[in-house]
Amino acid sequence: MSNRELSKEILSAFGGEGNIINATHCATRLRLTIKNEDQVNEETVKKIKGVLGLVKNENEYQVIIGTSVNAVYLEFSKLGKFGSGDTDGRSGTGTVALQKKEKKNYYLIATDFIAGTVLPTLPIIVAGGMMSAVLVMCKTFFNLSTETGTYTVLNSIYTAAFTFLPIFVGYNAAKKLTINPMLGSLLGAVLVSPDISGVEKLDFLGIPVTTANYGSTILPVIFGVLFMALVYRPLDKYIPKEVKFFFVPLLTMLITVPVTLVCLAPIGTWLGQWIGVGLIWLNENLGWLSVGVIGAASAVLVFTGTGTGLYAAIFLAFSENGFENFMMPGMLAGNLAIGGAAIAAMTLVKNKETKAMAFSSGLTAVFGITEPAIFGVLIPYQKPFISAAIGGGIGGLFAGFTHVAEYAFVSPGVASIVAFINPDGTHTNLIMAIGTMLIAFLGAFIATRIIGLKEGVTE
Repeated sequence: MSNRELSKEILSAFGGEGNIINATHCATRLRLTIKNEDQVNEETVKKIKGVLGLVKNENEYQVIIGTSVNAVYLEFSKLGKFGSGDTDGRSGTGTVALQKKEKKNYYLIATDFIAGTVLPTLPIIVAGGMMSAVLVMCKTFFNLSTETGTYTVLNSIYTAAFTFLPIFVGYNAAKKLTINPMLGSLLGAVLVSPDISGVEKLDFLGIPVTTANYGSTILPVIFGVLFMALVYRPLDKYIPKEVKFFFVPLLTMLITVPVTLVCLAPIGTWLGQWIGVGLIWLNENLGWLSVGVIGAASAVLVFTGTGTGLYAAIFLAFSENGFENFMMPGMLAGNLAIGGAAIAAMTLVKNKETKAMAFSSGLTAVFGITEPAIFGVLIPYQKPFISAAIGGGIGGLFAGFTHVAEYAFVSPGVASIVAFINPDGTHTNLIMAIGTMLIAFLGAFIATRIIGLKEGVTE
């Protein structure tokens, strides 16, 4: 089935273009925000060839596609006006959806908002983070000098990605709230402007503005955009359409920027610092145990879609500390364990197509993308899911005990091993990360071979 045919079948099962408020995607999932859940045929969606699974989070559905999701999303977006909120910047149906969601689970609402805000920036963060890791490798093993033009050009990818991160996050946050996303990006640009970021003795109408460096941060701009939505919507609703084009953006920024700089952005900065300190404390005091828990729970977090709720804390840790040594090492163990369990399942089934699917999805998990293995192997065969938790837990305990840290944000796996090279030039962290991968993979592989698959499976 072609990506276009797959997209058409998905759209039809979700009630057509008129039932889709917003469409985005992450590494493996097509994420659809729905107006009317009654028009969604979940069983039909699950039976579509090319769909690995379906996860529901409030009125957002996550259609598990796999690594080809980007191509599917491009075809899906051609079938209607999705993901743009309202092209003229009005809140429209998005406001109705938000009002409906306020009566429901606030944790799921927060998780959905974080996912819609943070996940679209992942290609930027991955590109910047991996470039930093590659440069560390080049300096360590190939003696690349930081004084060369080559280093400067390549390093600009890293510095641009993280210095201007608030601009990207601001755009996505505004888009998720269905207000004009360009104003969200403008607020992010204000925060990283050299006239604002890090400037001392700044005030607005005599009110002191807290000095802070807002590059690489996410909470300050998120708090600002949340306030912006409260300002934007009534202005957009009541200002006459004849002058709306001029006055809505002007008044929105005129009100939002001072409040953000004086109050909301400093709160976001302080909260981010506290979270970063808290993560270090947890790792130092409960390190081996806490990382093991993350490793064991990785498959559950991916299956339920709740893992995206951890991204904000992970980004904050990178921003505040320059590394993350709690959740990412645990996910490294979890990803390799999922791959080990899937590949072990391949050795237990007899059907050639099933063997090929288990091997390919297991290999993909080893490289950091786990949904195909979870939904294609672990869930259908049940017991490998338990084996993955065992392997991930053991590997996570090892990672916590040896203080493994990731120095660049990227989905942890074999392909991202350079992200575990310590910028100080030592190799201990890299060696321990490789040890974590081997322990987690072999632990899950052996556990699957011992425990087997669910009863009655011979295919």
